[in-house]
Amino acid sequence: MPEVLIPVGPGDKKEWVQRTLASATAISDKVTVYDNSEREDLGELIDRFNVRHVKDRKLETVNMAKLRNKLLSLATENVVITMDSDVVIPSAESLVKKVNEDGYAYSWMHYAYSEEELKRPRAVGEENPNLGCAALNVEKIREIGMFDEKYARDEDIWLYSKLKKKGMTVGPVEERCLHLNSSHLRKDFRTSLREARRNLWRTKYDMMMVFDGLTDFTFLTGYLYYGSYYVIGASSVLFPPISLMFFPIIGFGIKYYGGLRKWGYNLLPGLALAISLPYGFLWNVLRTLRGK
Repeated sequence: MPEVLIPVGPGDKKEWVQRTLASATAISDKVTVYDNSEREDLGELIDRFNVRHVKDRKLETVNMAKLRNKLLSLATENVVITMDSDVVIPSAESLVKKVNEDGYAYSWMHYAYSEEELKRPRAVGEENPNLGCAALNVEKIREIGMFDEKYARDEDIWLYSKLKKKGMTVGPVEERCLHLNSSHLRKDFRTSLREARRNLWRTKYDMMMVFDGLTDFTFLTGYLYYGSYYVIGASSVLFPPISLMFFPIIGFGIKYYGGLRKWGYNLLPGLALAISLPYGFLWNVLRTLRGK
């Protein structure tokens, strides 16, 4: 049976934590919950389950890399399953096999946001790492010095790129896990706008990867695709026929996202990501000049 590690924080919903713990205890009899929520209701809920309950003070600022380091410090096995407090894993067998038998340092399940989507096969080229439904070889994570805490919000992509640069094997399994939190799901204009606001600061982490020599082309394709909208638009001012290039670009997006509506809800976050690139670049130039 795998060892399962779960962080619980102050903003977690009680119903999510309950379903997560039920899922975790169904796949393992060795579950550790790192509870920095400082909430009595969540503490009482956790204690109803047969788990190791480790309490700590909540972090002053959200730093997921720091949280992952605290979580891994509690590991007693070399192969662990990491679950966020808002996911349900039907089975961990494929994850454990990837790490235990196939020699992966890091493997994960892609998210599904409904029971029906759990059955959707993994798309060609779909490789979006996460640590909410993942398996890790703890020894190999320690070999690279644990998580770099300056990557406060992109710790999963950092881990993916760092391990690959060190020549270790990483990759997803075919199965999906159920993500109970749909806050990052772009399902209407409101959620699309909210994700666009998040993307305005995300570039500083993406550019940090570039400056640190950890860039993986897979995670820069969004800048190329959405950046092309600005390039075509600006070029069309000087030479209007260039605007015809919007048709194949938009057509590709509609096909990739699976429909006009989904493309539309992803357009605003994508444009926000591309236009914030100069901010991310300059932020890292200043960071480098300060020697940080």
